[in-house]
Amino acid sequence: GQTAAWATTGEKDMKVWNPVDNKKFETFSYLPPLSDAEIARQVDFIIRNGLAPCLEFAPEECSFVDDVATVRFQGSTAGYYDNRYWTMWKLPMFGCRSSQEV
Repeated sequence: GQTAAWATTGEKDMKVWNPVDNKKFETFSYLPPLSDAEIARQVDFIIRNGLAPCLEFAPEECSFVDDVATVRFQGSTAGYYDNRYWTMWKLPMFGCRSSQEV
């Protein structure tokens, strides 16, 4: 007979992200607060790798998912959420050669 494999590589530690009333600021929300020097080092890394840094901005009250209009079209578009955390505006800083320009 066959047996089921147990999660052995961290799957058992995964958590589901709850989008309702969860204040997260996009991709790097897991980072601790950074000093200006630490942010500059991150931006320099981005530029050094040929990428364009982008500044995110949104009013705080618009930067998180709330329980109003969370699901669109009565579930016919599974996984799509209005007012999701991807709605922040981004200002691309094309052509920057150092973090001082950002």
